[in-house]
Amino acid sequence: MTELAAVGVGKPCVEQNLALTWQLSEVHGWGLVGVHTTLHLIDRGRPPLLLEKPLLSTMRPENREKLEVLMDSHQQITAIAERSGNRMLGLNDCTVLHALGNGFVAGPLSARFRGSRNVGVIAFEDTLFDQDTLQRARSYDKLVVHSEYNRALLAEQGITDVACAFQGVDPDELAPVPPARRFGDRFVVFSGGKVEFRKGQDIVLAAFRRFHERHPDALLVTAWHNPWPHTSADIAESPLVPAAPAVGDNGKLRIVEWAMACGVPPEGFVDMGFLGRSQIPAILAECHAAIFPNRCEGATNLVAMEAMACGVPVILSANTGHLDLIRDGACLPLRHQDPVTDPESGRGGRRRGWGESSVEETVAHLETLYTDRAAARSRADRARAFLRGERTWSAFAGTFVTAVA
Repeated sequence: MTELAAVGVGKPCVEQNLALTWQLSEVHGWGLVGVHTTLHLIDRGRPPLLLEKPLLSTMRPENREKLEVLMDSHQQITAIAERSGNRMLGLNDCTVLHALGNGFVAGPLSARFRGSRNVGVIAFEDTLFDQDTLQRARSYDKLVVHSEYNRALLAEQGITDVACAFQGVDPDELAPVPPARRFGDRFVVFSGGKVEFRKGQDIVLAAFRRFHERHPDALLVTAWHNPWPHTSADIAESPLVPAAPAVGDNGKLRIVEWAMACGVPPEGFVDMGFLGRSQIPAILAECHAAIFPNRCEGATNLVAMEAMACGVPVILSANTGHLDLIRDGACLPLRHQDPVTDPESGRGGRRRGWGESSVEETVAHLETLYTDRAAARSRADRARAFLRGERTWSAFAGTFVTAVA
């Protein structure tokens, strides 16, 4: 393993004492974790080393401008890595943050770079801890998770050097927007998140279909598209839908066609496609309710948090990472949670703690929000104050950097 004490410009690595192995962007959770961590460090005079090229084109101009100053050091470490061939590079006096997926599997850059300390960062939904998984989890000096659900699962395995940093929202990005009444006088229900069995869009469709039969003025507005459409196929596991959504010739999921096949009438459904960051506040300003009957969240569900921060009354499944968002009076929790069977290993296995929300309870909560708008508004105001006061990206970054230092 080649040891590096300096990166390109000759500054000791201790001045760039954190290095990130994943791509920064503003299009998904991992990217946002990286962006806001990096901005926090830049503001404090401790710019990190970016081992993966950031996706600057996805970022707001003010964030892109701040992050562009890190491109020189990124290009220099990339050039060093290319010259080293297949040798692992050791970054002296650096803590390398490794992005981990289910099974504690690291990305390719984790095989190229090791620090004097190595911290694993993870939000996991697969709860099967075989020996290989445990060996990978224990190979890090410390782990950081984004939910008490994940931390508790690790504690059960005897892994206790684990910090928890809750993800957040950016209040400036989600500034209040007056509704434009683009949907007229309809009662607008929002649902967001990429289509997959874990996210529970099948439950949303089943509940909304029944609700719309009682209230024809209701409209379901979705942002369900999946950048990796093949991963949506697992929603066919649900008995609530006839099949998974098809993939069109353009490579995108045929969401509207799927909703119609699930019994939602055309006049009750609008698909927003892929929503850019700048579009989110205006769409949420039109909504009277949001449903998140997710079966599992390894973190705390950024889409739900953004809805809460924008003042939309939310219905949340009371399981896994969602439990860190549920506060008295701030949302309507789906308390009835049945275990979710793992088709490979039976009850438990890869799905410990997962919960199956009740369609009937979801419909009842929609009725509550529909019939008492004043109470719904009060509930939404409490949620907005909670998110904007305690669950910001600024608060996350401070906690996160302290945890890994």
